[in-house]
Formats: sequence, structure tokens, C-alpha cells
Amino acid sequence: MANIFQRFFGVFQSSAANAGKANPLENPANPISAETLGALGAGNSLFPVDEQTALEVTSFFRAVTILSGVIASLPISVFEINKDESVKRRRTHAITRLLNIRPSESITRYNFFQTMVLHLLTFGNFYALISRSAASNGLATSMQILNPSQMTVKTTKAGRVVYEYRWSDGGGAQNQQSTTYAADRIVHISGLSWDGIRGIGIVDTFAGVLGTALANQSFIESFYGRGAFISGVVSVDGKLNDESYKRMASSWQSAYAGSANAGKTAILEQGAKYSRVGLTPTDAGYTDTKKSLVADIARITGVPQFLLEDLDRATFNNIEELSKLFVTYTLKPLCFNIASELAWKLLPENEKINHEIKFDFSEILGADVESQSKLIDSLMKWGVANRDEVRRTQGMPPIEDGSGKAYYIPMNMMDPTKEPEEAETPETAQNTDDDEEETPTGAAQ
Repeated sequence: MANIFQRFFGVFQSSAANAGKANPLENPANPISAETLGALGAGNSLFPVDEQTALEVTSFFRAVTILSGVIASLPISVFEINKDESVKRRRTHAITRLLNIRPSESITRYNFFQTMVLHLLTFGNFYALISRSAASNGLATSMQILNPSQMTVKTTKAGRVVYEYRWSDGGGAQNQQSTTYAADRIVHISGLSWDGIRGIGIVDTFAGVLGTALANQSFIESFYGRGAFISGVVSVDGKLNDESYKRMASSWQSAYAGSANAGKTAILEQGAKYSRVGLTPTDAGYTDTKKSLVADIARITGVPQFLLEDLDRATFNNIEELSKLFVTYTLKPLCFNIASELAWKLLPENEKINHEIKFDFSEILGADVESQSKLIDSLMKWGVANRDEVRRTQGMPPIEDGSGKAYYIPMNMMDPTKEPEEAETPETAQNTDDDEEETPTGAAQ
């Protein structure tokens, strides 16, 4: 019995396969082995993983969008630390414009921080070129985002870090010109690093996970896109001549290929037999694999699974706690990393000791109305905050007559450093009672 599977395979190949880009796992000539399976995560596989293709993984794209969007939306300010350890917000500081309005003429504050996090979660590094004003004692005036793939970080023999950037005019590698910058000219925010300087590329490190996700997506697209994918073998007794083969292949292709023909009943002739050899998405474990990949992306990025639309283990009781954990273990460390580098590179030398840059998490950590009311009541009751300060947190102006500046504490509060007043004796208490009970002369009866 002759097997015509090999001849049918050429009919059902995609245009990409005909162009010499066939998936090695779809090609019967390439047996399943450790090399072909491992090639899914390799850079030279059918699913090459780089910073661009990694964003085609839906869960990874969503995680990057959430992290970058949240951080780009957080208020960021310059604070001055006074000698008594109190902190004052410097709303009019010279670099406030860079942080809260426009880091440069060509990019908004939101897009600047969003791109920053995108580069961190893909390349593992973010670079921006600082422009300084000679007339203002070297004060930073703008920040220009640089392409991490065109940056080389070097360490000199003296231990200084320098940055070599290959500028491109769009004409290809041969037209690139390199410029070397000192460390104080480059904002460099790195992720996890082996040497504390160069961050580890996230996409390169987890190419296996992302490649598997791309392969999973490609499989389901192929399954629904081509409909009559090679899921079995058609065989006949004897040998078909060229005319019979062409007629059978043509009729099969027109009747069953494509998603529009999916589910049709095949009609075989001349004693042809169909034997199933392929796997459906259910048989291949597509759903389970996808859920596993979502969990892997959540581990890699630190974004909870319920934010990636995987709500299997999410409940009304634990979502609030999971959100707090997301802020504590993902957002805060990342924001501290960003703020510390910005403070070191942007603040003037004489302000680096008593100034700091911080993100404000109060909005995303805001409690519900009832809890917030209890907090405000407690702050005012114990004299921690006055009414004007509370009104400021709610976006309200101070009280016009100035009475909102007063602090209040309970009348029964006592200063523990002072001696208590002399205790009341029974005699004085009796006299007090007698005095209170006397009826004034001439009082109405």
C-alpha cells in the first residue's frame, strides 16, 4: 500500500515554507529530537526571539504595558530633607520640569517613563543622554532616550565607566558614528546585573519561555488558519498515476483546506483510507500550556497573574492583598532603582546629600472611603494633622479665616514629662459639692 502523505504535504505547505522557511517541527524529514525541540527557544529557530518579537506574546505584552503604564502615571517629586529629618516637597525645583512635564522637547513625561520600563523589561537597560546648561552651572536641561542596542558600556583601567554610543543616520551600520560619553552624561538604569553595571537582557535570558509561547501561538494560528493541516495520512492500494494524484490533491485542497472548510466530512474515492496522526489543540495541551506560560511571564515580570487576565485563583478576598504585594515587591523596588539613578545624575552636587527624588504611591495604595475616613479622623483627633493639611490631601483649599491651621488633641491627654496636679481630697470634694448645692439668696422657689 503506497503512502501519498509526502506528495500531499507539498500541496498543503504555507507560502513561508515554499520560500524555504518551513518549520523544522512540521517537516517529516526532520525527526523530533532534543535539538528540534530545543530550537524553539534558540535565536536561530523558526521563532526567533528578540525585543520586538517578544512583544508578540500577549501575556508578556500585557505585563510590560501594565508595569510601564503604572510607573509612568505615578507622581514623582523632588524632596528636601531638613536637619530635623522633616521632608519638604520642592515643587519649584529646577529639575521638576524634567520629571513632571517634559524631559525633552520631543517626548512627554508619560512616554519617557513608559519607554524606560519597556527597555528595562526587554533589553535589561535604559539609557538617556543628559544635556546640561553651561550658564546654569551644569544643570540638566533635557534627557534624550537612546537605543540600548547601539550602546556599549566600558570600564577603563582606572575603574571609570564610560558609554560608547553608535549614532545612526538611517543609512545602515556603515554610516554609524560612535561617541564616547562620561558617566555623568548618561542616565543608566539597569536591572539584575552580574557586575552591578550592565543589566541582564530579559528577552535573551528567557528566550526559551518566550520562544515556546510564540510556538504555541503559531500552532493555534496555523490550526485555525489552514483548517486542513496535515493531521493524518491518506493512503490507497496500489500506485496513483500523475493525473489521478493531481485530481485527488486538487479536489482535497479546494474542498477541505482553509478555516472556512473546517469540520467538513471528507469523501474518499478509489479505496483511499484516512488515518489520523496529528493532534488537535486539546490533544496538544494548548490551553494548559498557555496557562503555564502566563504563570511564567508573571514570575519573570513580577506582575500578578490576575492582572494578566488569568483569574483562576483570584477571589474578591485576595485581589486587594495581591495588589498590595504587587506594589511592595515589584513597583517599589523598580521605582527606587529609577529614582536613585535620577537623583544621582540630575541633582546638583551640593544637593545630593539633603535632596532625594521619590515616587508617590498614595494614589494606588488609597484605601476605601470608610478606611480613609477613619484614618483622617485618627490623624486629626491625636493632633498629627490639622484641618488644612487634611483638606490638602483631598485637593481642597485651606480654610480662608486661618482656623484650619490649629491642631487639636483630647482634653484628657497629659504630658508624661510633667508632674500630675495634686489629687483631690475627700474634704475638698465635699466642699465643692456643698458649694454647688447652695441656693442663691432670692432665687425663685
